[in-house]
Amino acid sequence: MRHRPWLYTALGGLAAAALASCGEETTQPNPAGDEKVTAPELAVASNTWITRRDMWSTERTDFATATVPNATGQSVVYVIGGRCSSNVGLTTVMAYNVATNTWTLRAPLPWSLYGANKAGVINGKIYVAGGYTHGTWTNALYVYDPAKNSWVRKSMPSIYQSPDGEFEEFAAGGGVTGVIGGQLYVLAECIGKGGWYYDDCEVNPATLLLRYNPVTDRWTKLAPPPVGSYAGLGISGMAGVIGGKLYVVGCGRALYCGEGLLAVYNPATNTWTEKRGLGRRRYGAASVVHAGKLYLFGGTRFNADGTYEVLRANIAYDPTTDRWTNYAPLPTARTGLGGSRVTLNGQPRLEVIGGSRPGNNLQYIP
Repeated sequence: MRHRPWLYTALGGLAAAALASCGEETTQPNPAGDEKVTAPELAVASNTWITRRDMWSTERTDFATATVPNATGQSVVYVIGGRCSSNVGLTTVMAYNVATNTWTLRAPLPWSLYGANKAGVINGKIYVAGGYTHGTWTNALYVYDPAKNSWVRKSMPSIYQSPDGEFEEFAAGGGVTGVIGGQLYVLAECIGKGGWYYDDCEVNPATLLLRYNPVTDRWTKLAPPPVGSYAGLGISGMAGVIGGKLYVVGCGRALYCGEGLLAVYNPATNTWTEKRGLGRRRYGAASVVHAGKLYLFGGTRFNADGTYEVLRANIAYDPTTDRWTNYAPLPTARTGLGGSRVTLNGQPRLEVIGGSRPGNNLQYIP
């Protein structure tokens, strides 16, 4: 067996190296503070970036993000958990109102959490599956209700029990989540009890993809991605749902994730199809779907010489052409990001959040 979470922790440390200490704040921000709240921009050219009010409190990476409109229809982006430079998981949940350009604290997570399998929204509730907490991986499913500002903890299933009973494996964290047909699809890295990554996860990864039905509160095991292709997804976490299919940017077959593959899961047939990948592996990018394309923002790329490079990249995959296209890059190179599609004055924008201040809350106008 091989111990793999050290790789996730080490690489995540690069993303958090420039962040401030992990002390979590519990008070509301002062709107009259050092950052001026400006009126929403009314007319912005396409393929451009604007800077919005920085996320205050603890600066963070490796969090989950989701957008749920409030009672008046304004887009509100929720930033859930994450970690900072000391790699300590956070309980803080923050909400960004796009229309008012302001941040507020919301009810914290029941437990500190980072490296979750992103988040999905079903019927106005946010589902956050798996992740890393209190020194080990968790198989919890956390459900947040913005209307009630409250959390409920549910469970993910155990994945594998060895014949001698020495260890269990779970669909744990660092993966991706998509919502299709009102159900949650979670693709996660296979991690053993105590944080050990077992060879069996590669040779028998058939339980890495799970579907959760919130009506019945039941999980179903589904077909895995191509064998070996997406083992080690725990340092990727880039995906989106397009046309009722789940598009996943994965690790690759090479040792320590040398490739940046793309595979598509079709729930109608319970099968995977490989598409044109990125060529080089990256992690820590924000992923957002807009107008039938999967956008990736920033991230850290594995180079051929073994080095890592933090990117300003803004690149999108078009399923109709099976091609990647570059767009206006981020203002600065960033990694450990989260992203979400929002609207402002009826115009779609792609929110990219994370990393150190200033500039840890950006909007891209596609």
